[in-house]
Amino acid sequence: MPFKKALFPILFTLAIVFFSCQKTLDETLSKKEMTAFLIDLHQLDGALVAKGMGSVDDRGNVYYYNALLKKHGITKAQFDSTLAYYARNPKKFERIYTNVLEELTAMDGKVKSGFYHPVDSAKLRKSTESIWPLTANRYVFSKDSSINNLKFVVKSRPLAWNDRYTLSFLHRVGKSDKAKNKQTIIRIHYRNNTTDSIVCQTISDSLLRRYTINIIAKKQLSIDSVTGSIIDYKPAKSKFNALIDSIKLVRNYDALAQDSIRRVIHQIENPTIPTEIQKPTLRLRSKILLQRKNEKPE
Repeated sequence: MPFKKALFPILFTLAIVFFSCQKTLDETLSKKEMTAFLIDLHQLDGALVAKGMGSVDDRGNVYYYNALLKKHGITKAQFDSTLAYYARNPKKFERIYTNVLEELTAMDGKVKSGFYHPVDSAKLRKSTESIWPLTANRYVFSKDSSINNLKFVVKSRPLAWNDRYTLSFLHRVGKSDKAKNKQTIIRIHYRNNTTDSIVCQTISDSLLRRYTINIIAKKQLSIDSVTGSIIDYKPAKSKFNALIDSIKLVRNYDALAQDSIRRVIHQIENPTIPTEIQKPTLRLRSKILLQRKNEKPE
């Protein structure tokens, strides 16, 4: 395990950093004391590395480790004696080390679950995620390009009513590009085959311009896909000259409301007839059938 590989060199390097020329005492830490110290020691070393302050190997950090000894009420002599003891009894140290690993693993799980830093519900209300489906976000088109358009399709993702999709990119079209009606388009396709779309005209003046297009899923319907074309025109023959860079397609949504939105959309798309309406209808049908049965042909 990574923890196990890291702690052994830490201990022996600390011995070099901490130890003075004083005579060591025949006094060792208890199993509980040693376990608690090693847990804090590993966290300290990790914090120093994470902040770019080096590690236990850097003598400048000796003050932090001395402070750790002071926190646990341990002298250098005690630590020296304890290391010497466990060097002679590796199996005992291994049992201590197992406890240390279990505690560190439990702490790691708490960190990843947000135990120490709970998720801010206000931030979840303004969640974002990148949904750009293509591998590249930069394209250069010329008369020799094998393709003459840039289309995208976002499908099989958790898209929902009230989402806002933001398409942004840098775009430059050379003056030599003689195509007409240059435009970018983004569409929202709903499950009932209806579509919302926004079209943005692009300019051919050889200037690098930033375009940002926002479209909101306003219809209370399930969304099938989001599609679009950043280059949505047919360039004149041998006159294609365009650059597209820094493409981003971002979904802005309320992460806390997703379950509620799905329930609402399901109820809208799958309406049920209330029981109080169904019963009179059934009674009326029964009366009609009974009346027809009792009628005698003339």
